[in-house]
Amino acid sequence: MTTAAVTSMLLHHLVTGSHAEGITALGVEAVIEHDDRVLLIAEPGPDFTDETWQLPGGPVLPGQTLSDALHPAVAAIGLAIDEITGYLGHHDHPGARATTRVFRFALTVTDPGAICRHAGTGHHWAEDPDCPPGDLADIPGPVITPAAEPPLAAQLRAWARGIYPDEAGAEMLIGHAVFLHRADFTSRFISISGDGAGLAVIDWRAAIAALDDSLPCSGGENRMLRLAASLAAGIPVNLRDALTGIDDRGIQLVINAVLHASGHRPPSRFHDHF
Repeated sequence: MTTAAVTSMLLHHLVTGSHAEGITALGVEAVIEHDDRVLLIAEPGPDFTDETWQLPGGPVLPGQTLSDALHPAVAAIGLAIDEITGYLGHHDHPGARATTRVFRFALTVTDPGAICRHAGTGHHWAEDPDCPPGDLADIPGPVITPAAEPPLAAQLRAWARGIYPDEAGAEMLIGHAVFLHRADFTSRFISISGDGAGLAVIDWRAAIAALDDSLPCSGGENRMLRLAASLAAGIPVNLRDALTGIDDRGIQLVINAVLHASGHRPPSRFHDHF
């Protein structure tokens, strides 16, 4: 199986790339490797008749990263993750209400034999990962979203230039790379001057007001937008709430933004845009 290294940047772009495509329902599957074998879990078929063999997995809940979601999925079968060794790709499941995108990760566990002591979990270690009882042959190759800058980044920087807190808030939104990929955000809360090549102005207050009803997003995305709006527009924010539930990359964006707003040079390429 071909894998890609799992980094915080990769995890971030997998999620933002999915959101840019309009897919917000996400899940994870664990390809648990041990002695060149892969663990499959028995799932009852329709009407609890024939069993099917599946990879362990579960949903990505609001505020969770993809790697966060792997831990409860593995814990549900009595195992604990030792190391996430690679990203294998994704597959989409169309549903009646929404399409769910499921990301697959290769990993090892601390005690593979614990699965035998977990009551009620039928399991099978597939000797050949290319031809197991459950079809692992369709595991896709890596699907990596490129780290391209989001739309309107240059116009937002041009609008904020010269005012440190405005620059910091705009750069947080650009670096977060979520809302600028969403048409329901850019069409409602960003005004573009001239022919579109000039300035892009964000209506921060309207965007924050919409978080309470008509702008759905995860808890982490909600917090990042509130922090950016507080820097750029002076909108009050509860730091106790806003600084919890943010992933490592988000925290670094916040640190860089605070340093820039205070007139200090942040320890990253954040400052190079100004």
